[in-house]
Amino acid sequence: MVQLKLLSLLAASSSIAKAGTTPGACNPLKATSCSPDPALGTSIAEDFTKNSSWFPYVTGGGLVNYTNDGLSMTLDKRYDNPTLQSDFYIMYGKVEVELKAGPGRGVVSSFYLQSDDLDELDIEWVGSDNTQFQSNYFSKGNTTTYDRGQFHGVDSPVDKFHNYTLDWNVDKATWSLDNQVVRTLTNDSSEGYPQTPMFIKMGIWAGGDPDNAPGTIEWAGGKIDYSQAPFTMYVRRVVVTDYSSGKQYSYNGQSGSWESIEAQDGKVLGRTSQANDDYNTLNNGGSIASPTPRSTISPSSSSKSQSASQSSSHSQNVTSASDTKSSDSDSSTQSHSSVSKTSSSDQSSKSESRSTLEPTSTSMSKDHQSKSSGSEISSSVPASTQSPSGTMAGVSEVSSSSSQVVKTASNVAAAVGFSVNSLPFFAAVVALLL
Repeated sequence: MVQLKLLSLLAASSSIAKAGTTPGACNPLKATSCSPDPALGTSIAEDFTKNSSWFPYVTGGGLVNYTNDGLSMTLDKRYDNPTLQSDFYIMYGKVEVELKAGPGRGVVSSFYLQSDDLDELDIEWVGSDNTQFQSNYFSKGNTTTYDRGQFHGVDSPVDKFHNYTLDWNVDKATWSLDNQVVRTLTNDSSEGYPQTPMFIKMGIWAGGDPDNAPGTIEWAGGKIDYSQAPFTMYVRRVVVTDYSSGKQYSYNGQSGSWESIEAQDGKVLGRTSQANDDYNTLNNGGSIASPTPRSTISPSSSSKSQSASQSSSHSQNVTSASDTKSSDSDSSTQSHSSVSKTSSSDQSSKSESRSTLEPTSTSMSKDHQSKSSGSEISSSVPASTQSPSGTMAGVSEVSSSSSQVVKTASNVAAAVGFSVNSLPFFAAVVALLL
């Protein structure tokens, strides 16, 4: 009886959570009711040696710490997939990350931009390859061809921090390593060109999990050896400049073109010059007026239960056993509501077809798909207590009193995507039901 009541509560509560409240929750080319995208509309430099309110924690297991070396994201055991995601979008802009990739065969570190309609710009590192990183892109989730990816030489990316930059503009996008351009993509690409507002996402996952497709495992360097865990990637700093201004971005129609994007109280490409000035100032040790983060909830208390609010479009060409976020309509929208058992295959479905890659090749033949000191943030719940949805970030912060009620309330809140701040409400309801 109690279970039936709880299921009713879940159904009622889930109707409150609108598609679009979390980045990537609704594909505007497949639905007409998507919420506008919250715009950055300015420039920021985020120091990841301390908590970030611009990048709320997204569940996926693993450990997230803020240390003197920056943010550490650790794949500590099977099914871990610690991931951070911005709570804002940019409409063209420049993004730079100072990052050290996670080591290990089968371990993949990712940093990418993605839009609600599955435009994408990617940077990835395979932990067993300490000489290269990989770039890739997608337009509207198109995975029908397999010649978009490229490899680029880099000195010890799993041992050293490097600066990786994506400069995304209306006419071209560039990937840079330590201020040197290594790849240019023009907007006349036959494979399409990313041109809709994008959020930022970063994380570490097990591309070499034995449940993944053979091509994914081979691309990731082979099967992961979980006995060698933990595997940790570090992010020290992220600089983001939005080339557009305004409070939010919305799609006018379903063409998916940049001309269809409208900026409320602003203009698409309305601050390109200012954004470049900001970028130079921030990278030369200067500062600009500090905007207020849209989310004032610290990562330690945030429970964005979309465990991978829209795992890279590269995952579309693989059937993943991982997060499935429910978008607005059909399966091609790629929904990720954390119903997975494997967060390792979550982002991983990125690459079913990596089986023919040569480590030294300059282009991919197929699309891809130490715990640190410091205060731990939103560590995942032990597997033995984790709900099937896998959305339990923040549960460790709950008081141990009335543990059964709180645990049940936490499961309910997590399953519908509410933060631990909502637990008092759910605990009260559950207490009545029990």
